[in-house]
Amino acid sequence: MAEHEPDASVPDAEKQPAPRPRARVRRRVTTPPVPGSDPNPAQEPRRHRDGENDEQLKRDVPPHWG
Repeated sequence: MAEHEPDASVPDAEKQPAPRPRARVRRRVTTPPVPGSDPNPAQEPRRHRDGENDEQLKRDVPPHWG
């Protein structure tokens, strides 16, 4: 028997190609918003002024920076 000849002993169901795998189901859960919540909330107020922390950041350097 040649290598590529169909085998008569294999049922037709096994000759068909395997079904394509389904797309993965996403595991992230989405929940509905809390009743009474604002769908478009206002932006939070600014917590710091521009440049407020600059001097502290300049002083906070590792010791090896000399």
